[in-house]
Formats: sequence, C-alpha cells, structure tokens
Amino acid sequence: MAGGGYPARVTRRSWLLAASTVLGVVLLTGGAGALWLTRTDHAEERDCVARVAAEESTVRTDRRWTDRDVPGVGAYPEIHWQVDYPSFACSRAPGPTDLRYQGVVRLAPADARALATTYAWTPVTGAAPEVWPGLTGHVPDGVRWRRSADHDAAGAAEAWFAPERSLLLFTAVDT
Repeated sequence: MAGGGYPARVTRRSWLLAASTVLGVVLLTGGAGALWLTRTDHAEERDCVARVAAEESTVRTDRRWTDRDVPGVGAYPEIHWQVDYPSFACSRAPGPTDLRYQGVVRLAPADARALATTYAWTPVTGAAPEVWPGLTGHVPDGVRWRRSADHDAAGAAEAWFAPERSLLLFTAVDT
C-alpha cells in the first residue's frame, strides 16, 4: 500500500464490481421511471375515456344549430342533441377526430310549414331512422318520417322530417 492506506492500483475485480453496481442502479432507476410513465399513461387514458363517455351521454339543449347547418330549422323553440365520437377520441395519434351529432328539433309552426313547401319530401319506406338512446324520449311513437335529397344537399346534415308534428331529426358529421 502506498501512502494513506489505499491500494496503489485498482484491481480488475474491484472495477467490475463498481461498474456492475452503477449499471444496476441505472437499470433500476430506468425501470421504475418507465413503470411510473406507464401508470400515468393508463390513468390519463382512463380519465379521457370517462370524459368522452360523459360527453356522449349528455343531452344538450343549447342553440348550437342554425339554418346554415340544418336548413329550415329557423327559430326553433326546442332542441335536444348529442355528440358521438365514432373514432377513438383518446388516441395520441395526430389527426382529426370525427364527431357525429344527432338532434331532435321541435320547429316553430311557421318554420315547419315553410320547410314542408321549400323541399320535396317523400315518405320513408322501410325501417325508421335510428334515434340515439338519449334522444328517443323526445320522439313520439308513430312518427311518420319524410326525407328530401335536396334538403340534405343544401346543408351539412341528413334530415328526417315529420311535418304534421313540426319535428325534425338530423344527423351531422364534423371532422
């Protein structure tokens, strides 16, 4: 031993022991970090899925929809509508998220009369349109829907119209 009681040279064995200790600490720290990130990602994804489910189940009554979106809705006195995320809204992949909307609109009588005469409406044959579960309570039984290709081409939504009830059902897609 040279001066102060320390070995004069580092042996191969002591160097390997020190290097393996450092490597072990690095691997443990990295593994714990990766586990923490994974848990954080899963928690964020669960929160996102819960938020999307709450958004989809909410029935809204605000006046978001205009004649530009759904021609002929006018100054409607009542509306109920919902949003649906048909693609996985919680994805981290870049790109647009499609949103689908469906609404049931009670039209003012004058707007219903104008809508009935502005477009050519034909009775729906076969199955009635699918009304989303949150909106079914706003569509009376026995509604006889009518369709108009001209109406659908004029706006951003597909529409079904029951003129005798002043009722309009629409579905729109927003990307």
